[in-house]
Amino acid sequence: MRILIIGSNGFIARHVRAALVAEGHAVRGAARRPHDGDIACDLRRDTTPDAWRARIAPFDAVIHCAGVLSGPRDELDAVHRAAPAAIAAVCAQAHKPLLHLSALNLDLAPDTPYFSTKRAGEDEIRHAHPGTIIVRPSVVFGADGPAARMALWQARMPVLVLPVRTGLIVPIHVDDLAALCATLIGTVRAQGVDVDAVGSAAMTLEEYLQALRRGLGRAPARVVQVPNPWLRAGLALTGALRIPHLHPALLDLLEHRHTGHPQHFLRWMRRDPTPVSGFLAAHLPWNPPGRTEAKPRPV
Repeated sequence: MRILIIGSNGFIARHVRAALVAEGHAVRGAARRPHDGDIACDLRRDTTPDAWRARIAPFDAVIHCAGVLSGPRDELDAVHRAAPAAIAAVCAQAHKPLLHLSALNLDLAPDTPYFSTKRAGEDEIRHAHPGTIIVRPSVVFGADGPAARMALWQARMPVLVLPVRTGLIVPIHVDDLAALCATLIGTVRAQGVDVDAVGSAAMTLEEYLQALRRGLGRAPARVVQVPNPWLRAGLALTGALRIPHLHPALLDLLEHRHTGHPQHFLRWMRRDPTPVSGFLAAHLPWNPPGRTEAKPRPV
């Protein structure tokens, strides 16, 4: 198939693109700063069907991977709701498959700009194109991802400084997520389904970081818990200073429950997802002893 990936410069999109190319698809990206051969777009402004018809016309299917964590509410609304709804409308009119990358448990999320615009986007996309495949990942690990780099930096510290209150997560490796997206976009029976993209075991943020420490061959770290309001105040300061990724919206994500249905991955991929104990296997020159997986919990 000829597939257009919107938000193609992003961490997840790069891996989805590689998975599609490996399967023999012809893939082209669309981004605000496109690479050679890709298409220029700006989801903050390209919010009508007319802005997307010519861009989508040459392709057989579309995958939407774009998103922003923080910024002005009108910008988040454009990226998460208006532009994806316009893309969905064009795909529906042209009878083209669309896969939209969203977030888990939006119905339980607080009414923050990030979550509320993601929630509104899902509603409008499903209305505009009922056949859209909506994929909702949990925390995604990949050595080249900003969240994973931050997690690994924390995991290397002798003391873990964490919020008192965090939600459960079910981490998934980015290569598993990419393979899942590549499978779904090429499967007719996947059209119109919602898929939770989660890993093999639910855990707390502390358990996740300690598991990464084991993967690095390190002993468990001491944990210091900081009250959430204190941490939010600190993130408000770093956000005002425009320090990348350190914004109060980060704490909103940490407090959210990122759990879903693990059987979704098994259903579509016919295999188990990579456990956290295997996340670092490809990035280490040796095999640290004593790797153990977190105890599975109902999710």
